[in-house]
Amino acid sequence: QIALDSLKNNQITMLKGPAGTGKSYLAFGYMFDLLEHDKIDKIIVFCNTVATKGSAKLGFYPGTRTEKLLDSQIGNLLESKLGDRTEVEKLIDEHQLILLPLSDIRGFDTTGMNAAVYISEAQNLDIELMRLALQRIGEDSLCILDGDFSHQVDMSIYAGSNNGMRRVSEVFRGQPYYGEVTLQTIYRSKIALQAELM
Repeated sequence: QIALDSLKNNQITMLKGPAGTGKSYLAFGYMFDLLEHDKIDKIIVFCNTVATKGSAKLGFYPGTRTEKLLDSQIGNLLESKLGDRTEVEKLIDEHQLILLPLSDIRGFDTTGMNAAVYISEAQNLDIELMRLALQRIGEDSLCILDGDFSHQVDMSIYAGSNNGMRRVSEVFRGQPYYGEVTLQTIYRSKIALQAELM
């Protein structure tokens, strides 16, 4: 309820917490409710497709920029929340969903788009990338960022005092248009709950 209250009443909301607490579930549920009720015109996903810490990198992905993004972790996230890849591609084709890698974000401006901007895996941005991302947000758009800068930072350059998500918490806290909520209960499964103890 606290998270939904922040999403409804703030232009920017940060959702924090471990895997399985419902961060992206709440974010997408809220954004798609706005989209379906014509309160926003589109959802824009800013993504920084960083390989998971300790994993082997697969190398070059063939295809267009969108196809590459859909073959990455952001594609997995969207498919798990929206049903399947066909539904994701339909939303993209109808210009209701835009996937924008942070590598291409400079010069982008949401002013006039009446959009909801979602910054996924926000713990994997340094201060400069986060600043650049937030500078894209116009007055007629809202922004939701989610992640876990305590346990899920995947590259050392994004860790500690250089973490963009942590810095947002420091700089925006107390602003009348900002809310920050830490989700604590792992709902995904008893396995996910137990895995948090590892």
